[in-house]
Amino acid sequence: MKIRSAMLSDADKIYLTHKASIETFCAVHYSEQDIAEWIDILSPSIYENAINEKDMIIAEDGDNLLGLGILDAVNKEICAIYIHPSSKGIGLGKKILLELEHRANEKGVDYLTLRSTTNALGFYEHHGYNKEGRTFHELPNGVKLKCTIMRKTLNKN
Repeated sequence: MKIRSAMLSDADKIYLTHKASIETFCAVHYSEQDIAEWIDILSPSIYENAINEKDMIIAEDGDNLLGLGILDAVNKEICAIYIHPSSKGIGLGKKILLELEHRANEKGVDYLTLRSTTNALGFYEHHGYNKEGRTFHELPNGVKLKCTIMRKTLNKN
């Protein structure tokens, strides 16, 4: 398994992993309608900006894409971490998170924020992120998903 920067040629696999992760892990915490509308906005083309303008990484094992993460260092924000359901429980989320934090540190970022989905709260708390408040993440189609704003001060390298 290796973690590397995403390329535009990865977009189809990123889409499939992102979709599978939402359908599997988020479905317990969000309504069926929210999940359907969330998935509806996904397509391989939506990742172009993250690949070109942000730090988008993928974890892969051979031809299998196992997970993805997006860092917006300018805004000091982790925008996404999604794990393929087949990769649950092997520490992959932690590896992706640590790689995003490492990249942020290299860019001089002193803290990171994120908007955690309800299902991922415990994961981020376990890794040192503190709750700062509740909010909604508004998708491009107007759907509002409940989430929690979180923050972590990074250690200086």
